[in-house]
Amino acid sequence: MAGSRRLVSLAPPALLAVWLCAACASQPAAPIHNAATASAASASRVDPAGDLIAERAPSPAPAPEGDVAAAPAPAPEPAPEADIQAEPLAPAEAPEPEPAAPEAAPETVHRPAPVYGRETGTLAGYLHGLREASCPAGTKFEAPETIGLEARPVPVSPLNPGKKTVGDLTFVAGFHLTSPEKRFGGLSDLHFLPDGNLLAVSDEGHFVWIDLGADGVTPTAARISDLRDAHGHKLNNKTEADSEGLAINGGMVLVSFERDHRVLAYDLGDCGAAARGAPIVYDGYGLPMPEAFRVAHIKVPDNTSLEALAVTPDWYMFSGLEQEVDESGPLSARPVEAPPNFDLRVEKGAPAFVALDLVPEGGEGDVRAFTLHRGFSPLAGNAITISETDFRRRLDTPAAPSSRPSELQERARWRYEAVKTRRLAEMNIMLTIDNFEGLAAKQLPDGSVRLFVVSDDNYSGSQRTLLMVYDLPKGG
Repeated sequence: MAGSRRLVSLAPPALLAVWLCAACASQPAAPIHNAATASAASASRVDPAGDLIAERAPSPAPAPEGDVAAAPAPAPEPAPEADIQAEPLAPAEAPEPEPAAPEAAPETVHRPAPVYGRETGTLAGYLHGLREASCPAGTKFEAPETIGLEARPVPVSPLNPGKKTVGDLTFVAGFHLTSPEKRFGGLSDLHFLPDGNLLAVSDEGHFVWIDLGADGVTPTAARISDLRDAHGHKLNNKTEADSEGLAINGGMVLVSFERDHRVLAYDLGDCGAAARGAPIVYDGYGLPMPEAFRVAHIKVPDNTSLEALAVTPDWYMFSGLEQEVDESGPLSARPVEAPPNFDLRVEKGAPAFVALDLVPEGGEGDVRAFTLHRGFSPLAGNAITISETDFRRRLDTPAAPSSRPSELQERARWRYEAVKTRRLAEMNIMLTIDNFEGLAAKQLPDGSVRLFVVSDDNYSGSQRTLLMVYDLPKGG
């Protein structure tokens, strides 16, 4: 390159001008085009740290459309192959030529989709976002691990093995569940899966599938998997993994947590054990639970938080607190995508509110809520109450918007109110009970309601995992 510069300095002016024209005509646009191409290629790679949505294109690195064309083009960056232009000759004799304009940006620019969802203002768009975040494109379905399970029958009363009724409930069957798998235990809630079997969650961060026999009652097999966070990593410590409540709608499962107060969604239907925990609060939807507690003026300690969880077929989420207010259980019943408000109360004077499940009643969104309440004292041991509260869904007329509302705005106008409550059963140490924490309910073809109640053994040798089954007769 040094030899070339000496030749140029000795050349006559006319020859110098010819030489410069040839050089500028052959080189300037290529480096700009190549740099833009490299930048775009680099931006298209998936973040190895684990984006919530796999195979999504990240935000493009170039400036917004039209920026380059709107202002005079700047001088190109020096490039190794353009050494001759990097040192301009005498400006008076041969000013450096302006580079050619880069290629025009295409008219259609493909922007990356939001982290969650692509459709706004609709329930379908909101749920689509949860599914994409929990089961990213390209994620393979992962089956849970099969574990051993023994179900030993137990009576409803050790002192009276023939006893068949407890309050308004009819005893169907009871089982003491054990497994050689060390992760089994600590079951804090359970619900029915679409196939009629049970799914439970433990307060150590595990899903437990429990298959039932042909009688629809007897546990016959079990499987287990670890709960994961939004990046697909296992929940490792008690603060992260203290899962307490469980709700199921189709293949989507909601799990509530204490300590780190939140609700995560898991698309078990599409991803199985590989599903990630997608926060239900995102992109302006909902409200973080600690903030919802503050708005409701409820002080919630780490260990008396979101114990009870259920969801209606059209995605209204019922979330209940173990922390009592005025001797009652605080309850929120709002659209899953809306901020919770904890303005409802259940069972004044009952023990702490720890579980619930819903049975639809009629076609207008009304439900029968079956709630489980648990107390404990060193002298009397465990005390259990099972209740039923009828909730009616009504349109909040004063909240009507001035213009035509979106689907989500319309959903937010509907509110639940308690119509009536009755206690179905009260249990004490004279019956077969333990640290009951979970409840699942479903209506049978004859109109009766079947309840499964499960206990949390706290991974302690002095406690048991009990699965008790009761029926509430139709009209009972």
